[in-house]
Amino acid sequence: MSWPQFWIKNTWQTQLLLPLAKLVCWEASRRLKKFKSAPPSNQTQAKVIVVGNIVVGGTGKTPFIIWLAKSLQAKGLKVGIISRGYGAKNNQWPYWVTGSSQASDCGDEPLMLYKQTGCAVAVAPKRLQALQLLNKKAQCDVVISDDGLQHYALARDIEIVLIDAKRQFGNGECIPAGPLREPLKRITKVDFIVWNGLAKTESIPQLDIAQSNPSTMQLQPACFRMVGWPDISLSIEDFIARYSEKSVLAVAGIGNPKRFFDTLQNMGLKAQEQAFDDHYAYQKTDLEKLISQSGESIERKPLVMTEKDAVKCTQFAESEKHWWYLQVAAECDEQIIKEIIQRCK
Repeated sequence: MSWPQFWIKNTWQTQLLLPLAKLVCWEASRRLKKFKSAPPSNQTQAKVIVVGNIVVGGTGKTPFIIWLAKSLQAKGLKVGIISRGYGAKNNQWPYWVTGSSQASDCGDEPLMLYKQTGCAVAVAPKRLQALQLLNKKAQCDVVISDDGLQHYALARDIEIVLIDAKRQFGNGECIPAGPLREPLKRITKVDFIVWNGLAKTESIPQLDIAQSNPSTMQLQPACFRMVGWPDISLSIEDFIARYSEKSVLAVAGIGNPKRFFDTLQNMGLKAQEQAFDDHYAYQKTDLEKLISQSGESIERKPLVMTEKDAVKCTQFAESEKHWWYLQVAAECDEQIIKEIIQRCK
């Protein structure tokens, strides 16, 4: 989600909301202390890895989880994924994701994770229910929880926090005065910190508090795929050659749309940007209206979106030859996977 200005810099709105923010911080600290003093146990024989963040909005969890799952699979471990399923219209939980599932059944991120990794994926607003279903249907060595850092009904062996290197922690205040879900000192108690978006020449930022095993991640554009026919792809170079005017209509309904738009700009594309709410449930008319208002034909200015958006548009995009999504791949420090595997053993 886009942050309001008073989440980035302290303003009069920030000051006005500070009493509520202090209450949120206090409650978050109380819940963490209770969890640490009496954590739940005997929920699964698998090792549970929680991948989350301490701010509101996107930090790159989904591509990191894809990288993590594939890296663990490459080492011979059977991996399962559990998720909340935000945005799903399903009334029956827990839900088992299959090849015929739709985003409306399970949420956009679980469907994307299933398609990218081939892992067993179980979904429920209460993640423990998803874990219980996973225990019944798949004997996993490792279970990755998509988000859920603050979901203390779920026991965990490893906690990984992702940080957006550009936005970081905003003004450093808890919601609603700032973007923090809990006090910043929470990151001193996790196992790994991953900074997403640092240039390869940039050093990991120094903080006033300790960082647990900090490492870096970069999202690299891999290719463009047709929304309605994902098996059809173009390399970045071929896409730019095909649409030689380098002008695109870009839509994004993710936690941090600016990151996607910046990626397109860095590739040399001139993007007409349209941000939607995170997990937005697209209708074809939404996109057709934007195309008609763009001032150019779709053949000259194609529609591009993120993969998370595309999984919700596939069914009504089969006839659209100029609707594409950008597939990205996470590049992470190899040391983190070595240490995670060591702990899993």
